[in-house]
Amino acid sequence: MDLEFDVGKSLVPKTGETISGDTIEVYDTGSSTTVILADGLGSGVIANVISSLTAKSAVDMLDQGIDLDRIAEILAKSLPDVANNTDVGYSTFTIVQVLPDGTCSIIEYNNPRTVIVENDVITEIPRQTFNVSGKQIHKCHFQIQEGSWIILVSDGVINAGVGVLWNHGWGQERLESYISRVIHKFNAAEDLCRDLCDVCQTLYSEKISDDVSIAAILSRKTQV
Repeated sequence: MDLEFDVGKSLVPKTGETISGDTIEVYDTGSSTTVILADGLGSGVIANVISSLTAKSAVDMLDQGIDLDRIAEILAKSLPDVANNTDVGYSTFTIVQVLPDGTCSIIEYNNPRTVIVENDVITEIPRQTFNVSGKQIHKCHFQIQEGSWIILVSDGVINAGVGVLWNHGWGQERLESYISRVIHKFNAAEDLCRDLCDVCQTLYSEKISDDVSIAAILSRKTQV
């Protein structure tokens, strides 16, 4: 059974900034759909420049037919070590690629864990880890089915409510718990992204201290 994919995205910049420091790119060839979420260090224009460069570089390499593992390796080698806080050129990234036959590949570098939902239930897929220039890259490959969701988030989502409602923010577990409770209400990826951004804004008490970015992929049976 061939699948097609509904992709949505939503970005809310840090309060006081006119542009998000995060970038989301969608690359659809017909034979594959790839979503890249890059999070530049800091916020505003400078962060946006590096996250845009990271995401667009990934798209350019996909266009050249370079495979995901090699793309992740090239990106990781080109990025500075976050431990050196003088390096403003730092960015994290998540790359998700889905194929019509249901094959899904996820590559993550220092972004929150991608959320996978099957049959309205959060599914944990073990990651493999490989090291590139001292940087740990996580990846997994698995099969999805009709109605599966793949949800990418920036750390601004995980940090929502930090110091206000919770010491360490909304967190991965609370995020996944919320998604598991509401996912059955949604049949469009864009609607889910907007809902999660709205929740984050509420948790931040409308004073967003970190860019909030969400992308979602919903698989559907191909319409003949």
